Amino acid sequence: MSLATASSVAAERTLADRVLAAIPLLSIFLWLCIVYAIEAWAHGTPWLFGDELELTQLSRAIADTGHAARRGEPHSFNTLWTYLMAPAWMIDNLHSAYTTVKYLAVIVMTLTVFPAYALARLVVSRGPALFVAAASGAIPALAYSSLLVEEPLAYFYSTLCLFLILRVLIAPTRWWLIAALTASVIAPLVRGELAVIPIVFGFAALFLLWRSEAAARWRSGWSAWDWVGFVVLTVGAAVILSAFLGHHSLEWLIPTRLYKGRILNLGLDAAGALTIGLGVLPVVAGLAALWRAPGERQTRELSTFRSVLLAALIGFGMYTGVKAAYVSTVFATYTYERNLIYLAPLLFVGTALWVERRRVHPVALAASAGFVLYLLLSTPYDMGRDIAYNAPGLAILQQANRYLALDPTGAKIGLLALLAFSICLLLAPRLLGRASVWFAFAVAGAVIAWNLTGELAFAGASNRASDRFIDNIRRPLTWVDDATGGASTLYIGQQMKDQDSEWLLEFWNRSIKAVWSLDGTAQGPGPTLTPDPRASDGALSHDPGYPYVVEEKGIEVVGTTVATHLHQAGGALEKWNLVRVAPPLRLRSSIVGIFADGWAGSFNSYTRYSTAGNRTGRVRVVVSRKSWGGPNETGHVTIRIGPITIGDDKQPHVVQATKTVRFDIHSKEEEVVTLHAPGPRFRIETTITPTFVPIQLSPQTSTDARQLGAKVTYEFLPPRKAAHK
Repeated sequence: MSLATASSVAAERTLADRVLAAIPLLSIFLWLCIVYAIEAWAHGTPWLFGDELELTQLSRAIADTGHAARRGEPHSFNTLWTYLMAPAWMIDNLHSAYTTVKYLAVIVMTLTVFPAYALARLVVSRGPALFVAAASGAIPALAYSSLLVEEPLAYFYSTLCLFLILRVLIAPTRWWLIAALTASVIAPLVRGELAVIPIVFGFAALFLLWRSEAAARWRSGWSAWDWVGFVVLTVGAAVILSAFLGHHSLEWLIPTRLYKGRILNLGLDAAGALTIGLGVLPVVAGLAALWRAPGERQTRELSTFRSVLLAALIGFGMYTGVKAAYVSTVFATYTYERNLIYLAPLLFVGTALWVERRRVHPVALAASAGFVLYLLLSTPYDMGRDIAYNAPGLAILQQANRYLALDPTGAKIGLLALLAFSICLLLAPRLLGRASVWFAFAVAGAVIAWNLTGELAFAGASNRASDRFIDNIRRPLTWVDDATGGASTLYIGQQMKDQDSEWLLEFWNRSIKAVWSLDGTAQGPGPTLTPDPRASDGALSHDPGYPYVVEEKGIEVVGTTVATHLHQAGGALEKWNLVRVAPPLRLRSSIVGIFADGWAGSFNSYTRYSTAGNRTGRVRVVVSRKSWGGPNETGHVTIRIGPITIGDDKQPHVVQATKTVRFDIHSKEEEVVTLHAPGPRFRIETTITPTFVPIQLSPQTSTDARQLGAKVTYEFLPPRKAAHK
């Protein structure tokens, strides 16, 4: 055999060996993709509003025009993910387009196993690295792959960046440095939170420099006052950096200036949810990996990994705490574990170090276990709900509550037992000798199983929410597009504080281009408008000229009804009407201030702009508390009817009432009032004071926290003589 032939055979064997070596990792990717694709297939509709609707609006606009927009209004750049999804929205069939986007998200998020494996291979051997890949691809947050959110691309990209950062800091070369810097600069374009990535890069480099021999020699000559000066300079630099960030970011300024305690508490809550979702042991082992294990030989790889892990803990931890604190001041208090999931691959690498070496520093283990103990005792478990969408790690407890009747006390006891068991597992290899290798891999398998169980729990809860939303809007989901042929359509509603139905309708019907409300309650994402009606004929300002309108119950647009659709609202079936507009856009009548279930607050109104043949008539007003059987809270009712007057706010009012009726309404009572209309155009205003809050009067029987007056209905009737004919 010639030398050339021998070299060729060797090369072929090397290629074959590489292919065979890749099979386990490819198998992990394939099987996880199959699991998540099945979950995505069973996920019938978006439900996480407005996140999913906003990304859809932006992505569809990019597909249609090349530019991001929400409800037709241009929008600034948001995320590269909208551009990657855009080609799928070019598919005409909306169901097929939605399915394509979900499968794309599944593939992209599951691709995380590859950079996670590469990250681990920098510090551990092949077997433990496969554990890191599988565990990173099985965390509960992988269920986000069925949702139209930023996490699928962000989780993959963050892991890729962490690999590149670790790789270039271990062995700096020009091309690896270019790759790491480029990826870090692009990271904020993938998701805003990933602006943390360049900070992690910088901090990791500083920590590595601090650990270097040159820095150690430099510090060896420091006096006590040198250390004091160093601490002062460090604190001063942190204060200046915080002031700089506060000057450019309100989200940073408010929490760091006024709510420092919330930053810590809510950040720790998120860490607790992540700890539970990962199975406790990976967090204990991962944090303990920051210290050298007994007998460990110091290497640049391990020093660099610890620097990157510490930098990531600081960066992502600080971001999560600040974000959660800020949101708590402007919206609500949530456990924002979803902002910490990017730490999972690094924590699994720390666990893989234990799997490979089966040693851990006892002091480090005690410190990390103590920290995790505090997290488990202080983290809210949110077991009273089916899903906490910002904290996928809690899904395993919520599932246990749903199917095993596990209560928070039982969950706490179980988690503390799991912590104690984890400590024993981490120390056990000292006693097992050669069997410790198989023992460590068995523990790794149990960690993967825990994570996958949590993922299935979170995905199951998400799919149940999706099913409930489909039951809400009812099939066919695309009924507006089917009836209009894609022609531009306007949605007009009122009392839209709970807008889930409209959001669903807007997602499934691309023909809906704008959303209005008559009382200013319409919500984003995207622009909304409260039109100004004209008293003489109900013509609405800012007429977009769309040929169709979807009207809610109580709103009547001049035109021809071409389709109707029943949907769940207020616990009953309500009807949407699709109207072909008789231009210009005009209201025939409108009811404002009444919730979907018929209840009104302290004020509601009925405005009539036209009648058949411009005839007068009567209006029957029913004010009822029949359905309220709780403690009585007397309501004083005033009903006023009169001509329409457009006020300074350009909205209709009753200024000169032609008749006023007053009476009291009590629990289990109903009053009926019939009023003569002063003409074909008139308005009725009903006030009820004081209102009552059902949950305050009867917390045992009601969870309704609204301010309620009574159920009010209006019915226009022909004149009495006409009614007898």
